[in-house]
Amino acid sequence: MLIRVDPEFEDEFPGASARATECYANIVRTGDLLIGLHNEQAKADYGLSATGKQALAVIEGAREPLEPGVIAERLIITSGSTTSILDTLERAGLVRRMPHPDDRRKLLVDVTDKASAIVDELLPSLHQRERTIIDDALTPTEQATLLDLLAKVQASLTRHAGDPPARGAPRIKRR
Repeated sequence: MLIRVDPEFEDEFPGASARATECYANIVRTGDLLIGLHNEQAKADYGLSATGKQALAVIEGAREPLEPGVIAERLIITSGSTTSILDTLERAGLVRRMPHPDDRRKLLVDVTDKASAIVDELLPSLHQRERTIIDDALTPTEQATLLDLLAKVQASLTRHAGDPPARGAPRIKRR
């Protein structure tokens, strides 16, 4: 199930690292598979899109109504996408919009009792699945090591996020 690159990978991409590309691809793939399980369950059990599920978790987790801009920021999506998601959730009776008490130009969004009940059922189920998968794969010591290694990758990402891409790197196509 691991993504592996061709043995001639480094010949085709001089300066690249086959191991680094395999690590990068497998970190992404693992995250996609894990999130995919959560998203499939939310869709099957409650008809929630991936972003709808995340929006409910963000709003409910705040324990207070939030401005749409705050929701967008926490979901890392545009305000237009947030409006669309909130429209869908509101039609489903899962959120309600209300006037901001201090600024007539703003709105606040809160979850309904129906949404709270969904979150109260869904989140424990998702967290149990996480435990089952991770505990089956890794010992507690390995889990701690994985977190340490991921922290190192995240720190490197932060350090190099602003680096310019290596444009013009050669590729030697095989025939």
